Amino acid sequence: MNLVRIISIIIVIIWGIFSISPLYIVVISGFKELNDVFTVPPKLIPFIDFQPSLEAYYKVFYTEIGQTFITSLVIAIAATVITLPVVIFSAYGFSRFPRAAMNDPRSFFILLTLRMTPPFAVVLPILLYWSSLGLIDTYPALIWTYTVFSIPLGVWILKGFIDSIPGRLEDAARVDGYNFASTFIKFVLPLMASGLAATIALVWLFLWNEFLFALKIAGGNVVTYTVKLPQLRHAERIMWNVYGAMGTISIIPPMIIFLAFRRYITKLYLAR
Repeated sequence: MNLVRIISIIIVIIWGIFSISPLYIVVISGFKELNDVFTVPPKLIPFIDFQPSLEAYYKVFYTEIGQTFITSLVIAIAATVITLPVVIFSAYGFSRFPRAAMNDPRSFFILLTLRMTPPFAVVLPILLYWSSLGLIDTYPALIWTYTVFSIPLGVWILKGFIDSIPGRLEDAARVDGYNFASTFIKFVLPLMASGLAATIALVWLFLWNEFLFALKIAGGNVVTYTVKLPQLRHAERIMWNVYGAMGTISIIPPMIIFLAFRRYITKLYLAR
């Protein structure tokens, strides 16, 4: 083994430790009692430095904190499900009918600007809109807002996959007597399956971690876990062990999504 390879391995190990350390601190903090979190020097090794405790997880699962994770799941899943059919047909239209009215690079760019717009720039008018309808701090308001802002991302992702499907395939199907609906369902939809998987994964991940809209449009009766986190402060003391437990729980759904759709997400980034 030459010197360059040894140095490379050492650098990778150091970088790996540097990258994993914050996650490790979050995970072990969830198994500490609150007093153990504040010790100096820090207690880092379970059963040696400190005795693990489920106190923080008890507070998560047996108080209203646990409901915030269910709320986040319901909202993220509902918005993703509503977004998907709109994204499928919009992306198909952008890809297959480039000469249609209002379909040119400028219209596609205008759609993307909705996603690129900073949320702080639009949160106030959206807040006033839902307030005027009497729907502030409700599930429909937050789900619909998430849906509107997820559509551009989904269209951008899925259009690239549809562009890669040969148009001649659809022409051949129509020659064989298939109508548009049959062609789309039997031929196009299965071929865009990987694109749909990547779209579902990335849209859901963005919604799962969203904070600003969840705080301003909801946050009272409808509380997501991202909004609940800043509230974990009792007098002058912050519940860092509960933070650790919530942080550990919050990364489990994204990890499941990523592991389930990792090859589709990888294919997306390689294609881009």
